[in-house]
Amino acid sequence: MDIIVTVPKKEYANVSKEDSFAKGKEAVQFWSVPKKPKNLNVGDRVYFVERGCIRYWHEFLGFDYDSVCEATDRVWAGLNLVIKYPETKLTNPIPMKGFQGFRYMKKRID
Repeated sequence: MDIIVTVPKKEYANVSKEDSFAKGKEAVQFWSVPKKPKNLNVGDRVYFVERGCIRYWHEFLGFDYDSVCEATDRVWAGLNLVIKYPETKLTNPIPMKGFQGFRYMKKRID
């Protein structure tokens, strides 16, 4: 089942740096989560809320622990989602307020 997460404002610059790093190639990104989404399966989508809208999604590839980001050299301690780059942008972003943690997505959007 797909999930939604929020990009905190303080991470916008890092997301931009990761986007530049991965541009034009297939790569992976890590996204820290407080607990394991039990209903999230490989191939599901992870949607991202950024600047007040769901704007894009990445394919979920699996879980990892204490991951190191190639673009920023940051260590993401604990549980992380491994997601595929590049992202798929939504044609029509969907307004949504940011939140902490994750939420399950009942209906897939494109």
